[in-house]
Amino acid sequence: MSDMRRISFIILTLLTGLLLQAQPPGPPDERDQPDPKLPDRMSQYIQKNLEMTAAEKEKFDPAFKQYMKDFAKVHRENRGDRLVMQQQMIELRLRYRKDFRQWLGDNRGDRVFMEEEHFRQEVMRMIRDRRKDRGGPPPPPSGGRRRFR
Repeated sequence: MSDMRRISFIILTLLTGLLLQAQPPGPPDERDQPDPKLPDRMSQYIQKNLEMTAAEKEKFDPAFKQYMKDFAKVHRENRGDRLVMQQQMIELRLRYRKDFRQWLGDNRGDRVFMEEEHFRQEVMRMIRDRRKDRGGPPPPPSGGRRRFR
């Protein structure tokens, strides 16, 4: 009879595990959701670090916000093919660099993308620190790079 109890216990445990996995996930933790103000904050960060004038900011801000929308679209559409995504990201940056250089000069126009990367690294560091404080899983290594599988 003890074998029957053991088998019943194992079956009950397996079924419980399957049922728990079948449950829909709970509401997402709002701290893990992307901040909808992130593109605005990135634009302000870049404007401050490049010491833009009011006239430069007026031209830069709408163009940078459109760049961020295009960046997200390229990322979303090419998620499965990393090389194609990288190529299209480069083409996108070259297209916008022309305008940024025209408004800011060659040096600062090129620095837009360096400041963008610095901002992303800082955000990833902050996320990593918050998750470490909460005891959650760490984000991907800096730069968001993942190993190929």
